[in-house]
Amino acid sequence: MKKRILSISLAVMLVLSMGLIGCTAEYVPEHSLTISSTEGGSVTNPGEPGPYTYDEGEGVNLVAKAWGGWHFVNWEASAGTFGNSTAAQTTFTMPHQDVTVTASFAKDPYFWTDAYVLLNGPATLPPEERNPCVILYIRTDLVMDSVRVDLPDGRSIIVPRDTGVFSPSITAMLAFSTCVSGMPMAGGEYIFTALDEAGEPIPRVRNTDIWVGVEPPEPPTNVRAELTEYGILVSWDQSTIIPGSFEPATYTQLGFYQLWIDRVETGESVYGVCCISSSPYRVPRYKTYFVPGKDNGLSLSEMEDGTYFLAACVHSVAPEGSLGKGFEYNSSDPSQTIIFTIQDGEITIE
Repeated sequence: MKKRILSISLAVMLVLSMGLIGCTAEYVPEHSLTISSTEGGSVTNPGEPGPYTYDEGEGVNLVAKAWGGWHFVNWEASAGTFGNSTAAQTTFTMPHQDVTVTASFAKDPYFWTDAYVLLNGPATLPPEERNPCVILYIRTDLVMDSVRVDLPDGRSIIVPRDTGVFSPSITAMLAFSTCVSGMPMAGGEYIFTALDEAGEPIPRVRNTDIWVGVEPPEPPTNVRAELTEYGILVSWDQSTIIPGSFEPATYTQLGFYQLWIDRVETGESVYGVCCISSSPYRVPRYKTYFVPGKDNGLSLSEMEDGTYFLAACVHSVAPEGSLGKGFEYNSSDPSQTIIFTIQDGEITIE
């Protein structure tokens, strides 16, 4: 009996030993993956923040999505490898340790561009006889040297920095502008490209605009000025409404009136006010009366002795749903200019 029991025990041990040998599997370590993102977007796959558990060496699908006005920059991790660290959708190979993967985002460059027509003459003349030119205007928060604009006729124009009175009102931004003589062709595309100091295009900073060619607005007429205790009260006859393009007094304010003052002796623009919805408007005597976002430059009390001219214009906009954006026209009439002088602080309207 003992001999049989011993034989059975050896057989069982042999079977167990063979079984263990046949079932042996390679052990793969597991590690945790934590997901994070900077301001400007999020990781939609596998989601945030985790942690998630994956095998060492396993590939993980990553998908990042930027908010409006932002763009994806890259993926970062202290260990592991990315299929493409600069692609919003990529794979990540798990390292031999716990790890955090971060998706980085950045704001889109602000590069606002516009091509519109400046008309300088009475509404009784057709647009092509009102000294027309195409204003090429750019606002940006990027550091750049200049802007190249490719015109519909095949020419290219380099647009320099703008130092006009309205530029300082654009906080932490640069403005560029120039004016190309002549009337544009409706439907023509203007291509704006930012250039660095070497004259090379800056990546991702390119924009387009199309001049639509709607009806031009009339410039302000019967412009008059009255000196008051608080400044110069400027009045004018309202320009005719152009539905969808020039309706300054509506809630959405399509287009607007604008006033500006230049010093005759130097030609320098010293004051400007934009976005006026209707007549009249007071040019402030003191800076404390400036309306933020509207009044720019010097108050009347800050202007040096000399002769000045005050002018008015209207801006119309590209209709909603059209191919154009921004302004369509800037119309003024030189015959409507107001002349005034300042002598020892005293203002005289001529």
